[in-house]
Amino acid sequence: MKPGWFTNPGELRTEIVIKQRTVTSGAGGFSSESYTTLATVWCRWVNAHGSEVWAAEAVQAVQPATVLIRYLSGVDTTCIVTLGGVAYKVVSVDDIHNRHEWMELKVQRMVNG
Repeated sequence: MKPGWFTNPGELRTEIVIKQRTVTSGAGGFSSESYTTLATVWCRWVNAHGSEVWAAEAVQAVQPATVLIRYLSGVDTTCIVTLGGVAYKVVSVDDIHNRHEWMELKVQRMVNG
């Protein structure tokens, strides 16, 4: 981001749910993972387009997007984001300018199987 960068809060038009991974041990010592809601927030959602799509496909990313949210502690690369019932894994998290005001998440659609 450029120095002096900011966003208009009116651009936060897309509602998403951020979920944290929880790992529990079951019978026999087997662990299972589930996701619990960390927060429901408004974001600026930008799908990758143009050359970004070609670069993403080269590393087998599926439907990559960039998500801008207000800073939220607890968000890391073990979290998932859901948009309209579709799950996206968080690939990277950037606390913009390390000021705990805005976060940029790079996400890609999760593929079953």
